[in-house]
Amino acid sequence: MKRKMSDWQKLQAYLTPGQEVVLLVHEKPDGDCLGSALGFGLFLQDKGYEPVLYLPKPIPQQYDFLPGKAMIKVAAEGSVPEKTTIIAIDCGDLQRWNYSIPSSSPILNVDHHVSNTMFGVVNVVNTNASAAGEIIYQIMCEADWNITSEVATCLYVAISTDTGSFRYSNVTPETFRIAGELVRAGAELDLIRNELFESRPLTELITMGRALESLTFSAQSRVACAHLSHAVLSKENLLDAETDGIIGMMRATEGVELAIVFKEPESGKVRVSFRSKSYVDVNQLAQLFQGGGHPRAAGCTIEGEITEVISRVVSEANRLVTEGSIDERGN
Repeated sequence: MKRKMSDWQKLQAYLTPGQEVVLLVHEKPDGDCLGSALGFGLFLQDKGYEPVLYLPKPIPQQYDFLPGKAMIKVAAEGSVPEKTTIIAIDCGDLQRWNYSIPSSSPILNVDHHVSNTMFGVVNVVNTNASAAGEIIYQIMCEADWNITSEVATCLYVAISTDTGSFRYSNVTPETFRIAGELVRAGAELDLIRNELFESRPLTELITMGRALESLTFSAQSRVACAHLSHAVLSKENLLDAETDGIIGMMRATEGVELAIVFKEPESGKVRVSFRSKSYVDVNQLAQLFQGGGHPRAAGCTIEGEITEVISRVVSEANRLVTEGSIDERGN
């Protein structure tokens, strides 16, 4: 009887030792996609491959401590070289990056989003995984590879950030088991704690202040919204500032079920982030606006004037929160 191929074997079938492999992550790189990509890249290097991680901008300051940065190539846009194998990590669909993909380049899809469109010639998609870092860890185990301290640090950051430091509902017993194995393998917890939680940039605090100035509530205070217009972001030099801390604080507010942050990085284009607490599926909400993500964390980008975008999105958010609260009561 023929043995079933492991996920690593499926990926390996498209990889040639000594040749370049392009790693792609989504356009707003976070701890999961960066930690997963850099960790996997270090693994691939050890296996004799030549990984290159394409990023539209330099790595965000808060993740600058991650090992493996030498493999990063900063390119705002352009084409991936012909006949180069591409590994897309933590990307729900083909619209998540700014690069042209040659038809000769096979795409290997490694992800955990429920909204993933299965766009690869190989799709290693596990929606039960708390983070892409979990999937990368399991692939390395299938390859029977001893995880190094550098890789363990990368993957621990991936899992820790996508679970809100193990606070979100996506955490499972497997998440804790893998995190424990990464600590055992030498993940540098003191470094991670200091860089991620004790060294926040001043711009983040300023951004939080500007966002909170716009804070509003609706649906009997179950929906909390804040926005950052292009004019405000430009004036304060905050175009690249992170908003995860803001939306996390809004979501944690007593009585709030759904938190939304609207950020306008350029005039006429609004990035919307959604976080819910217990019953609203924000992946479904994001999909109404051609976005996606997870049931409790999702996002989308909408073209239009920011006040009009806010009105449209908040209207749908209020509807879902109200309908969901009725369903929860059973009447």
